[in-house]
Amino acid sequence: MKEKIIKKVSNDNGTPFYLFDEDEFVKNYKHLEYSFRSIYPNYHIAYSYKTNYMPYVCKKVFELGGYAEVVSAMEYHLAKKIGYSNEKIILNGPDKGEILEEHILHGGIINVDSIYEAEQICKIANNNRDNILKIGIRVNADVGAGFVSRFGICVEDGSISQVFDLLKTQKNIKVVGLHCHISRARGLEAWKRRIVNLIGVADKFFDGNPEYIDVGSGMYADMNPTLKAQFDNVPTYLEYAEAVAGIMYKRYGDSESMPILFSEPGTTVISRYMSLITSVVQTKHINEKTFATVDASFDNVGAICRMKKLPYNVISMNFDRTYAVEKPDIVGYTCLEQDCLYRELPESIAPEDIIEFENVGGYSIVNKAPFIRPNCPVYCFSSDGKVEVIKRKETFDDVFSTYQF
Repeated sequence: MKEKIIKKVSNDNGTPFYLFDEDEFVKNYKHLEYSFRSIYPNYHIAYSYKTNYMPYVCKKVFELGGYAEVVSAMEYHLAKKIGYSNEKIILNGPDKGEILEEHILHGGIINVDSIYEAEQICKIANNNRDNILKIGIRVNADVGAGFVSRFGICVEDGSISQVFDLLKTQKNIKVVGLHCHISRARGLEAWKRRIVNLIGVADKFFDGNPEYIDVGSGMYADMNPTLKAQFDNVPTYLEYAEAVAGIMYKRYGDSESMPILFSEPGTTVISRYMSLITSVVQTKHINEKTFATVDASFDNVGAICRMKKLPYNVISMNFDRTYAVEKPDIVGYTCLEQDCLYRELPESIAPEDIIEFENVGGYSIVNKAPFIRPNCPVYCFSSDGKVEVIKRKETFDDVFSTYQF
């Protein structure tokens, strides 16, 4: 069915475009949620808006009961427009901007990233003494990632003690939660250390149980087998759950007030369920190399294409194979030498052929600048064959509306 949809949309509206598989997205979301709740019932997903903030996807998460994890005023206002109350929005990031005060005063969840930010919150508390401000702290502790993360407040050098002491100077501030997110540390051992570190901080600084412990994001997703084979070890959702939720349950399972266990997946839940559909514009030979130029660019698929070979499907649309090439580099429309979507695709490719690149849902649409061309549309399809536009094609006017002529 999917190939039929690709051909129809391509014939009717041209390429490139993104294609979102709504049913499989929901299935994957529920799979992750069930894996954790089967071990620790008080688990909730907080979807990472920065990964892919398409309103259609964010609204679907809202309907599924998930929280919103945002890192800017733009994302915050999107969550509010979709219908979220502040209590179900987690505000993270190193520059929360002007929205920080509004979110705190309306009961939102925030995680303090620095001593300086803690001082700002103390000032807000001092100016709003009738309000009880609930605050979380982003913890920076070694998880064996092999690098020093720039985010959060350090445990090892004592900074976290300073922050707790500082926040205690304001009687209307209540520290209720802990957060940790360390990028590029996806293995089970790193995740075990993450939750052990957080529980250790909770046991040291909290009189009772925290209201929540947030382990951030960075899990491997349920991948296409061809992509999974390019990684050394990809844990299942249940293995992550056993490592993280299992430790949480051991510590808090007998408690009358079990803290919420949050995770903040982005690529984990969205990447596999969005594809880029692009057409071959021309092919060429240069010395011993072959190239096939497509009407999309590497920015359309995101940074993953520079690190791994994406799963793909080729749909032959041209029976004239005069200009077909073998094992071409699939290169984009931009004038950048590094604009390569796939090196040495093991297929015969000719002009007018269509290529579907899978696993492009994370950090692609939101990172695609209007460089040379505006961005392409997004279509959503479901198992009943229904197809709808969930983001229209951008236009000249969209790109230049903020400029003065």
